[in-house]
Parts: sequence; C-alpha cells; structure tokens
Amino acid sequence: MDLLAHLVDSSLRKVDAQSFDPRSRFGDGRLVRLRRGFYVPTSIWLEATPPERFHAAVTAHALANPDTVFCGETALFLHGVPVVKVPPSIDVAVESTTRLGLRPNAFEVRGESDLARRARITPPPPIRRHRHENGPLALIGAYRTVPVASALIEVLATGRFARAVTVADGVLRLSGTESLLDLPEIVTGISGLRHRNHRQRAEAIALLARAGAESPGESVSRALIHLFGFPEPVLQREHRDAQGFVGRTDFAWDITPEPVGEFDGWGKYFRREISGGEDPRDVIRREKRRENRLLALGHPVLRWDWSELEQPELFQARLVQGGLRPARRSLLAAQFSSGNSSARTELRLFKEPNFSARR
Repeated sequence: MDLLAHLVDSSLRKVDAQSFDPRSRFGDGRLVRLRRGFYVPTSIWLEATPPERFHAAVTAHALANPDTVFCGETALFLHGVPVVKVPPSIDVAVESTTRLGLRPNAFEVRGESDLARRARITPPPPIRRHRHENGPLALIGAYRTVPVASALIEVLATGRFARAVTVADGVLRLSGTESLLDLPEIVTGISGLRHRNHRQRAEAIALLARAGAESPGESVSRALIHLFGFPEPVLQREHRDAQGFVGRTDFAWDITPEPVGEFDGWGKYFRREISGGEDPRDVIRREKRRENRLLALGHPVLRWDWSELEQPELFQARLVQGGLRPARRSLLAAQFSSGNSSARTELRLFKEPNFSARR
C-alpha cells in the first residue's frame, strides 16, 4: 500500500478551492492526525503495515519541518538498511544540547468509532532528538539525513545490542566488503567518538557483523545467541544428501550431533512478494520435505519465529532443548544472569515509551 498517496496536507486548502476541509473528518474519527496539518484516513492507517505507518509519520514530520535532518535508525531505515521491524523512535539530529531525548509525537485520534478506538493504540513512535555536530548531509529522495556511516556508528555506540547487530549486518551486506572495519569512514567515525566505552562498543559490534545474516530476524537471533553465550553458528551452510542439494540453513553448529537452526519469518509463506504468489500449502510441504531430509542426515532441526525472539528466555530454552550449551559466557550474558539491569535492557528489543497512549 502506498500510504503516502493518502496523506492529506491541510495547507493545500489555501490554494485549491476544491480540497475538502479535513477538520470535520478528523473530529469524527475518519482521519487521524500525524501532526498539525497532516492527516491520513483512519481506515487506511489501520490497513497499513508498521513500516508504512512509520514512513508516513517521518514524511509528515519532514514536511512540517523542512530543515529536519534524520539520524540513527531512522536515517538507516530511509536509506533502505534493514532494521528490527521499525525504529523505536523518529530520530532527529540537532546541534543544540537543549531538549534532547524523547519527546511526544503529535499523533492524535478523535471520535469514538471502532476505527478511532483501534487507531489510538497504533501510534507512531515518539520523536528522539540527538545532538550532532554540524557536518555533511546525505539526501535520500526528499529527506535529509546524516551520512549512513554516521547513522550506523551512532546505533553501534548507543543502540540496543540486537538492533545494533541488525543494522551492522545490513550495512555490511550492502557494502560488499568482508568487514565493516574495512570501510575507512567506519574506522574514522568510531575513532572520533567522544567516549571510550562508546568506541569500544561500536568497534566490538562492528567486528560481530556478518553478511550471511540475510534478514533482521536472523540478525536478532544471532545477537541473542551471542548474549546468551552459545557457540557462534555458521551462516547459510549448504547441505547435500544422496539425492543432491538439500538447501541452505540459516544457522548450523559444528558440534555433535550438528544441529541446524531456521528462523521462520512467516512472510515466506503468506506474502506474495516473497513467495512469488505460490500457494502457502505448497511452500509448507516443500519446507517439510526439506526438514525431513535434514533429519535423515542426522541434523536436529531447531525452528523459531518472532514470538520467541520477543521473549528471549523462550529462545534460550529452545536452543538448550535442541542440545546447545553455552561454550563461553559473554559479558552481557553474565550480567543478565546476575540480574544486572543494563543487560536486561539489552534484551528488551522492541519496547519504547508510548507517549501518545498517555495523552
């Protein structure tokens, strides 16, 4: 869906006498307000995917504030770098040190219809203001952003671990290099970070990036595998039997009895752009035959989806049940098991304060 095609700019009423006045439709709940002057039909807002809603909110912010420069995960999202679902905030770069951090978004829904009530619980993320020195900008369509390298380094230094690993994997995959630290702009940017712990963290996560993690779900899986201290898996390993090529597995471990792991993003079954329009039942049958061949080769097959990743302890239990044991204890894993609050924050991948819900 092209949600932006339904974006209503109320300023157009001043130049187009035929444009309708959105105020009455907003008042009775037929339109949601993304920010003052910019609206979307409520039914269309609810039909849209989370990335489409996020993109529309970013667009409304940019139209209302033409000098806006986006940074962090928002800049990476606009440049097409895969992120974990959608960024947890609309990241805006500012030179001033005042009013930094999270600010409420201007999203508002009026009316008491069923659509209006449902729309109230699907607001876009809040605005987060980050201090950036005045520097070069990148243009992506009508949006102004900090350069991709700067946005990536910001997330590596301060973002939640799994989200940082995800964008690191994505940038590495798009770069075509073997390591992020082969890119001079990344090395220079990390060395220019003010705080030593930020430099250490950014470099460590840059070294963890792997181009073989082909989706955000695979990247989050690998980040949690690291956090919990399990052996690092081999990515995209090919398997063959007497009949020939069986397939590639997302994860494989060089331990006995050689378990393999598969992240199930349900889009490959039900989204036409991924399945090619194939009947989901045929896709599932083919996956089952492939799994049976892997089992016949002696590989225990571990499968998980977003529901386990959103509750990391369930994912940890799934790997343990599959025969994996921590070969080492990463610092974050040790902190988590001892009750350290910062490590628990690293494991809360998807939750951010919802300012709209409090209004």
